[in-house]
Amino acid sequence: MQGAKGVASTPARSVVQRQHAVLGLKVLAGLLIIAAPIALASLAVPGVFGVAFFGVLAATFGWISGGPRIGAAVVLSLSVLGVVAIMLRENPVVLAAILLLLGVAYGLAARRGVGKAVLQLPILVPYFMMSPPPLFSAPPAFDAAYFIGVLVVVNATGAWAILVLHLALGKRELAALSVPDPRVPVLYGTVLGLISALVMLLGTTTGVKSHWVWVTLTLYVLADPTQLLTPKRMLGRLMGTFAGFAAVALMALFGIPDPVLQVLAFPALWLCLTFLVIHKPYWEYSLFLTISVVLMNSRGISTLLLDAERFAFTLVGAGLAALAAVTVHWILDRKTQSTQSQHDTISAH
Repeated sequence: MQGAKGVASTPARSVVQRQHAVLGLKVLAGLLIIAAPIALASLAVPGVFGVAFFGVLAATFGWISGGPRIGAAVVLSLSVLGVVAIMLRENPVVLAAILLLLGVAYGLAARRGVGKAVLQLPILVPYFMMSPPPLFSAPPAFDAAYFIGVLVVVNATGAWAILVLHLALGKRELAALSVPDPRVPVLYGTVLGLISALVMLLGTTTGVKSHWVWVTLTLYVLADPTQLLTPKRMLGRLMGTFAGFAAVALMALFGIPDPVLQVLAFPALWLCLTFLVIHKPYWEYSLFLTISVVLMNSRGISTLLLDAERFAFTLVGAGLAALAAVTVHWILDRKTQSTQSQHDTISAH
């Protein structure tokens, strides 16, 4: 009987593998179709590719989270918030308030079980605060043409990415997660927003200016607002990220030229999205996501130096993510003890 089951499982496994291979090819074709007009436009308009990156990234993860409408809403929100962040770049206190509100918004969405739908906003908006993407000229001229250009490029490329992904991979819908304790997500999101705001203030008003956004990114990547700190999941996420850093370091140490490494960012992104679509364990696609993001941002700087710096910031972000979870646990325990004490007092009377 066991032998029969083994024989039966082999064809089933091969069918699944073929399905995954087909999905991987569809993702690759979709990425190539998305990238082709953007690459052509970047030849005529300086900076288009860098701005389009945000639109495509927000659209892709927004679409994966909940389909075309969610993807479009995320892209539009990112473009508006990004422009506002750039306009207010000289006012770090207001920027801190924006990050705090984004944390609260993430918590409110997570309370309804749909936190993934808005996760890209607190992750990507800080990039506009740290280093506004150059468009038309470098450094950019912050005039009406620039801001309109950012809005148009982010939304146009985002809409294009959503259309291609929808046609290539089919329908996606928003699935709400079960939330055991509705108090946790909002409190957790608020704590994340507060930490993110403090990190931004330190990164923009002190000498620690370089790539502080990797800390805020790590905060939200490790976030689990429905269950707080689950060591097994956090360890898995960190191991995938650290494996990505190690892979980049090895490639750089082997002497692969930086221009070649930047080209390798594309296949890494393809593998990341493929593993995400076919629901592979988090560490597998986080590995390739880390490789892709580091290599995409290595232009004009030593890849090895950038990799080491981001590794250090990831350690800081991981520590702060754990601190956020512990803080929420402590606050909830205090509230529970206070409520129990009041209940005991009333019962005694």
